[in-house]
Amino acid sequence: MIYDHRKVEKKWQERWEKEKLYTPNLTNSKNKFYNLWMFPYPSAEGLHAGHAFASTGSDIYGRFMRMNGMNVFQPFGYDSFGIHSENYAIKINENPNEVVKRTTKHYEEQMRSMGHGYDWTKTVTTSDPDYYKWTQWLFIQMYKKGLAYKNKASVNFCPSCKTVLADEQVVSPSQAGKEPKDKDGKVVKDGKDLKVCERCGTLVLKKDLDQWFFKITDYADRLLEGLNKINWSERVKIAQKAWIGKSEGMIINFEVEGSKDTLSVFTTRPDTLDSATFIAKSSKELDTLEESKEKLGKFTGLYAINPINDRRLPIWETNYVEGSYGTGVIMGVPAYDESDMDFAKKYGIDIVEEDLNEILWKEIKDKGWGEKNTNYHLRDWLVSRQRYWGAPIPMVNCSKCGWQTVSEDELPILLPNISDYKPEGTGKGPLANHPDFYKTKCPKCNSDAIRETDVMDTFVDSSWYFLRYPSVGIENKPFDKEVTKKWLPVDLYFGGAEHSVLHLMYARFVTMVLSDLGLVSFEEPFPKFFAHGLMIKDGAKMSKSRGNVVNPDEYIEKYGADTLRLYVMFMGPMDGDPDFRDTGIEGMQRFTKRVWNLFHKPLIESEIKDQKILYKMHQTIIKVTKDIQEYKYNTAIAAIMEYVNVLTPLDKLNKESLMVLAKLLAPFAPHLTEELWIEILDQKGSVHITNWPRGIESYTKNETITIPVQVNGKLRGQIVVESSKLNSKDEILKLAKEDIKVAKWLKGGKVKKEIFILNKLINFVV
Repeated sequence: MIYDHRKVEKKWQERWEKEKLYTPNLTNSKNKFYNLWMFPYPSAEGLHAGHAFASTGSDIYGRFMRMNGMNVFQPFGYDSFGIHSENYAIKINENPNEVVKRTTKHYEEQMRSMGHGYDWTKTVTTSDPDYYKWTQWLFIQMYKKGLAYKNKASVNFCPSCKTVLADEQVVSPSQAGKEPKDKDGKVVKDGKDLKVCERCGTLVLKKDLDQWFFKITDYADRLLEGLNKINWSERVKIAQKAWIGKSEGMIINFEVEGSKDTLSVFTTRPDTLDSATFIAKSSKELDTLEESKEKLGKFTGLYAINPINDRRLPIWETNYVEGSYGTGVIMGVPAYDESDMDFAKKYGIDIVEEDLNEILWKEIKDKGWGEKNTNYHLRDWLVSRQRYWGAPIPMVNCSKCGWQTVSEDELPILLPNISDYKPEGTGKGPLANHPDFYKTKCPKCNSDAIRETDVMDTFVDSSWYFLRYPSVGIENKPFDKEVTKKWLPVDLYFGGAEHSVLHLMYARFVTMVLSDLGLVSFEEPFPKFFAHGLMIKDGAKMSKSRGNVVNPDEYIEKYGADTLRLYVMFMGPMDGDPDFRDTGIEGMQRFTKRVWNLFHKPLIESEIKDQKILYKMHQTIIKVTKDIQEYKYNTAIAAIMEYVNVLTPLDKLNKESLMVLAKLLAPFAPHLTEELWIEILDQKGSVHITNWPRGIESYTKNETITIPVQVNGKLRGQIVVESSKLNSKDEILKLAKEDIKVAKWLKGGKVKKEIFILNKLINFVV
């Protein structure tokens, strides 16, 4: 009987939907397990195999926990607002509203075709008014708590995306995975320390603009301390610690020669004060696109006096000092700092190395030169965007009353459906061209007022979506307090490490704020987070420009969802960078056919007596269980394959051995195993809600050992030897010669030599 994956997969997907197999009762939080995959942004016409890799890894764990008696809640949604979706809409010259309707529909079809166990009754789409109403509510809570403010600041501006960017969205070209480009789209070949837009790879500019910020810096210490309380991938913790960048140091005051002014400098190395040879100040004038490729400076003609040795230190304006770091002024110590060294060599500044004998901080303070200070790399989160496709910021500016929040009763402030949605790069968003949107009344004095025309960054949308899922369908509140108390925080969060200092940092911050407001009872939204790797294709990162993006639809149609699921999990470690190759999936298809054929052999109803089968079965249960718990899906599948190899030569099979196989394979191949469980093994109820098999250690400990048997150096069979007979060489050789597979290779020949390696190997030289 041939396995028809199209017919079988469609059949069970429809049955699961009808029976609501993956729709838990959220009023029952006993043994609750909130299993969440980081939702995707629908930026094109469909998902690619990288999504299949990550989402399947999450789904496998959810299925495993369900079979271990947990009440699993596994929702799905779309990060549909923001620049990713909008840029795609602009590219195909279509309104984002229409594009998102189509792409989210196709995303759902694709995810359903993968056989994932999602609760489709609890879907979140961030661009729906019933969702962004509460994103606007969140902004208002931030403002009322004094954590949202508008301020003129020097901000990052992407000339290609034509909007400001948060510091976290400005990265190196390697971090963005893109070649750096200038504002005209030309690749920049030279220069180091380049910073580009994480979305498009364009070199960023600095502009002075009025922008909305969230005071995430108020939570810097708590964000650091919280990392000690959560079970996260270490590389993500390291990234967050580095980005927060807490540094203990001193503020040292330098007198300016011929003036009453002083310059305050932050340093983490006051012991190098005697080696300082210049002062460097941040310069907005020099920090331009064209000049940011190298360290530039302009001598001010002024000198500062080093308090420890009275050395005259020239004061330079430079583009390599961040204005937001410390005081925006540093003391140049080229002998101990690479950046200072580069700058000093370029402009012929002295390089001095002095032995200070570890000058004590107390001495510097006692002499009035400076005082202790703590500085952070983290800057406030810039949340406004000069784009169209985002949640309108619920603020009104009145000439009499200043900035006012809109009344919560007015929410949502709807995003109007406009045709001129493309960004202009003027520092204002497209909504600024629509008086019917921005002209309003002051909520405080009823005078004429102007709505904010910037929209919110999409990371505000995703900073709280996990709270909404269990409360989807509940009106008049963003999340129900009782439901949230039962189901949050998330038990396992599966996602990409590339969001270490973006989404993951922002979600932690927002949750801490909501905790302070008494709206949730926890500070950390994701106590356990697993960072999966990034799939590549034929040795290179998947990208449309390379033409190597893998569309899972084609593989599901040709090979089936279960074969694709098994293959993407078998390619390599879940936290690695597996390489998708067509030859590999063909091999996995042969394996699924072998499993199918195995279940069509004659069955024996009695219990297993064969010690070899018992040993391998329990060994496999223990191995697969441990590997799934550690997300080592590739080695779990390899163990299942070994078990299948042991069963395949048998003419008849114990039903129990196949029931165990179906259960072990169920999280990886849900459709195939459901068909085998119900239609072939004649079991009642889904395999996905049966009890996970339990491995018995006593069957695998020192009772038997499997020894490979070679003939003329080639593997021809294997024998299972009881531990009591392991030292009996003659008996073991006798067993080896009598093995059916080995015997046929010895027949008609003469054994010239017997190589016996205790407990390891037998080789007959014929």
